[in-house]
Amino acid sequence: MTKGRLLRDVGELGFLRRLLPTLRGGRGVLVGAGDDCAVVRGFPRLVVTTDVLVEGVHFERDWQSPQQLGAKSILVNLSDIAAMGGRSRYCLLSVGVPGSHPLKDLELLHRGAQRAAQKASASIVGGNVSAAPSLFISVTVLGMSPRRPLLRSGARVGDLVFVTGTPGDAAAGVRLLQAGLRDGPGRAALIRRYVAPTPRLDVGLRLATAGVPSAMIDVSDGLVQDLGHICESSGVGAIVSEARVPRSRAYRAVIGGDPALALSGGEDYELMFTVPPRRLARLEGLRPRLSCPLTCIGEVVARPKGVRIQDKSGRLYVLGAGGYEHFHAG
Repeated sequence: MTKGRLLRDVGELGFLRRLLPTLRGGRGVLVGAGDDCAVVRGFPRLVVTTDVLVEGVHFERDWQSPQQLGAKSILVNLSDIAAMGGRSRYCLLSVGVPGSHPLKDLELLHRGAQRAAQKASASIVGGNVSAAPSLFISVTVLGMSPRRPLLRSGARVGDLVFVTGTPGDAAAGVRLLQAGLRDGPGRAALIRRYVAPTPRLDVGLRLATAGVPSAMIDVSDGLVQDLGHICESSGVGAIVSEARVPRSRAYRAVIGGDPALALSGGEDYELMFTVPPRRLARLEGLRPRLSCPLTCIGEVVARPKGVRIQDKSGRLYVLGAGGYEHFHAG
């Protein structure tokens, strides 16, 4: 934690006087942060998402730098927009923080958020700062969809299930952080996947623009649980091949052959999507222009509803704990 002046030394208004001049307007911003509302140019199709990160629930402050925390708060929301096939444009960032919080840390958090937004061609146009017993970050993102937004309800029987990248890395990183194991082969890479995720923003937009997926979602709560959301919304089932779920070299070095975290671990912010067989040639033609690998991991089926896993022997089973859920009693 950075030492120096505390937030209570300058107060809310003092902090805002320091912050607001750093929030530069971007494309389409008519009135930026500092007024009662931001004013932006309208969209033909507006897509909106919001999320919150809470200390002690989603993160521990000593797990990452303030800049990484600020960037991640933006990126997890940009990932939702990408999963709808949209492009993020404007962000609202609100922070609840104790008065004893170091002022420099709060400034660095906002700096990390700004850089992440700017890198994605989005603008932070406002937000709020409030006193709170512990640190929390709330972000709302407005984006535009160049065509009809991709929904979870579009999957059909016979569609193939694809995932980007290597799910399970972030969950493995959390396990290492909880155990205080930062050093060793592969560990730094897994921890980095948790503290500094790389959501597939360009991939989601390219897939949607090319009209490839029938349904899409980002993997935030776990591959099986998030595929279950697609199945529930589409009224279908799915079979996932345990052996085909991709795992990174770092995952295999640290976790070994156990697929559990790859199936149930969240916060990778990979994209999972379903593709009708007639669009596979279109997907193959798009692959060279995508910034990450794609892997076919399963198929959409009629019944039973929900997600089943097929192990190496061909046995089908249901994963007991499919991913993260707030307020789960079990």
